[in-house]
Amino acid sequence: MGFYERLRQFMMGRYGGDSLNTVLSTASFVGFIAGMIGRAAAPRSVAGLIICWVLYLVAFALMGFSIFRTLSRNLVARRAEYEWYRSHIKAPLQKRRNESKIRRAQAATHRFFKCPKCRQTVRVPKGKGKIKITCPKCGNSFVKKS
Repeated sequence: MGFYERLRQFMMGRYGGDSLNTVLSTASFVGFIAGMIGRAAAPRSVAGLIICWVLYLVAFALMGFSIFRTLSRNLVARRAEYEWYRSHIKAPLQKRRNESKIRRAQAATHRFFKCPKCRQTVRVPKGKGKIKITCPKCGNSFVKKS
């Protein structure tokens, strides 16, 4: 029996990897690198050394949690963690990225304003001069130059 077969058998029934583990591992790697750069930049500073060791400890904790999640057999708890990460962190970031992408694509033909009352984003055509804009959410009217 080869190495890969033994590894496959070992991982049977375990959670494995997902994008949360990737984020945790990447953050851990960045923490290790930042700690090394900090130690090289301020080798004799006590405050610098404390900050570096804190970075190392956080990086070790993140890496340990990532390995724990990968090897865990409690699939329900790991899926719940992933769903929390997806709904509270990943989805809002993707939504913001998609909105900015759409806004950049429409920048040549439209202007975007925020309602001063409810902060709703309102899209209006460009080049119409001063126009009265009515917020579709709260009904507040305001005048802006398109």
